[in-house]
Amino acid sequence: DLYNGLRLPLLSVDERLDVLLHVKWTVKEFDCNLTREIVDLIDREADMLNRGRPEKSFKGLRGRLANLFLQFIETPEFNPEATRFQRVPREMYQQTAVAPLSTVPIKPVTS
Repeated sequence: DLYNGLRLPLLSVDERLDVLLHVKWTVKEFDCNLTREIVDLIDREADMLNRGRPEKSFKGLRGRLANLFLQFIETPEFNPEATRFQRVPREMYQQTAVAPLSTVPIKPVTS
């Protein structure tokens, strides 16, 4: 719901600030570079909203914020439910000696 709230385009300033505040409270439970960057972007957007900046000046900032929050909710360390939706277990990415399996048989080249 928070991610969808971040993506909603036509919210009033108070509604947008409310969404931003809830997202900020959620990510501040964890302290890492990703969450600090999300909090920084939230603070920046809140400041711009309070200054009355035009809607089009938020496009890039909101896109970055939504992408970083999506990365946050897809990370099992922050969201244990995310493991249910991963196609490849996270441990496989961290192993260097694991090669991807091919379902297509490799035939030798004949001349």
